[in-house]
Parts: sequence; structure tokens; C-alpha cells
Amino acid sequence: MKTFKNLFLFLVTVSFFFLFSFTVYAAEDISTTQEEETTSSINGADATPRNCKQLSVREEPSSSSKLIVTIPFGEHFTVIEQIGKWFKIEYQSFSGFVFWKYLSFTEEEITEDSNLIGNSIIHYTSSQNRDTNIRIACETINGIILKPKEEFRWSHIIGQTTVEKGYLEAPVIVNKKTVPGLGGGVCQVSTTIYNALLDTAITPTELHHHSIGSAYAKQDATVAYGSKDFAFVNTYDFPIKVEAYSYKATVFVNLYHVDELEEQ
Repeated sequence: MKTFKNLFLFLVTVSFFFLFSFTVYAAEDISTTQEEETTSSINGADATPRNCKQLSVREEPSSSSKLIVTIPFGEHFTVIEQIGKWFKIEYQSFSGFVFWKYLSFTEEEITEDSNLIGNSIIHYTSSQNRDTNIRIACETINGIILKPKEEFRWSHIIGQTTVEKGYLEAPVIVNKKTVPGLGGGVCQVSTTIYNALLDTAITPTELHHHSIGSAYAKQDATVAYGSKDFAFVNTYDFPIKVEAYSYKATVFVNLYHVDELEEQ
């Protein structure tokens, strides 16, 4: 009986080990997949140095890592991926890492043979809570397709920024003062959409500006649930698709002409 009991305990232990190992492996696999999906959007993106005369490129994503090369202000380089607060880049024959504060993405040129009809990139002052709020707003908007004469209305799509949706407290502007508020930072997303619209023939049907202006854009679009909304109507005779995503301190919005096949 004792031998049988020991054998039973051994089998239970082995089964638990394999189950735990599979769970950890699956979780790691999902995490890797999500990271790959996130970084794929900036693969090959063009960028230039900002807030510095020369941009330091490091061997590893650390300020104490070996300096490989410096990139003069005004020079362009290619972004490969994001690793925390660092971006892996390629410049001439060099490959290394630069800190997010000193990198500025450049907007893609709109050409006649492209489906891109409008785009905007806005850089903002980063904080963990603000980054989270902006990411949630972008994820909510990303992929929306507007048919001709269909309206985009911020309050209907984003709605109220609540704790249940994952929004956190970050600074917001109220009556010309900066105060903490749930969802602080989402105005960077509405502003980026508005700036992308400036490339198109679409005019917002509802638009409000910040009471004290905006540090991150000359043309801003503020939103406040229940009082200030942001809206526009697709006035083209074809559907348009909204692409919105964010990385450390940067919001990207692209507006595309969608054909009937993609719309379906």
C-alpha cells in the first residue's frame, strides 16, 4: 500500500510539473506574439534626432553602454523596433540603440498612387499613466472604417474614460489650469487625428481647442466627455480607414482610402 501511495504522489507531481511548464511556455509565447505585433508597425519607419545637436547611438539599450556613433541633427535613420524606452535603429552601416527623448519620427509622404490620404505624428511628454491612456484610446480607434457620409464622433467611440476601461489619472487642462483627471493625455490622440484630417478635404463638424493652447501641437483638438466633443463626417465617395497607434511619447494616425474588398 505504501508503494502504491508513493507511486501515486510521484505521478501527481510529474503531471503538475508538465502542466505548469506548458502554462509558462504558452504565456511566454503569447507575450512574444503581442510584442511582435506591437513593434511591427514601426519597422522601417523614418526618424531624425530631436532635442540634441548630435544623437548618441549605443551598443545596447543603456546609457552606460558603448557609444557606437553619433548622428548629426537633421540626418535621417531607420527605426527597427522599440525596447522599453529605447529604439533600435539603423544608420548608414551602424545598428544600435537611441533613447526615446532624442528621436523624432517623420511623417510618410502622401503620393497620388498611395491609399494614404492623411497622416500625423505627434510627440508628447511621456509618463507611465499618460502612455497607458493614450495606448487604450489608440487601440479603441484603430481599424475603424467610415463609409461615405458616416460620422466619427469621439464621445460615441471613446466615450467616458473610466477605471473600468483601464484609464489612469494623468494631468488634464481645466479652466486654464492643469489638474489630475482620469484619462489625461487622450487629447493627444484627438489632436493627432485632427492634424491628419488637415491633409484631407474633410472638415471637423465639432472641434474645440485647449483653453491655454497646446505644447505638443499648433493645431489641437481637446475633448471632455459631456461638454467638448470631436467629430467629423467622411465626405469622400469612398470608405476611409483610421489607423491609430502609439509608442513611447509618440502618437501615429494614418487615414487610408479603403477599397470595397477591404471594407468587406
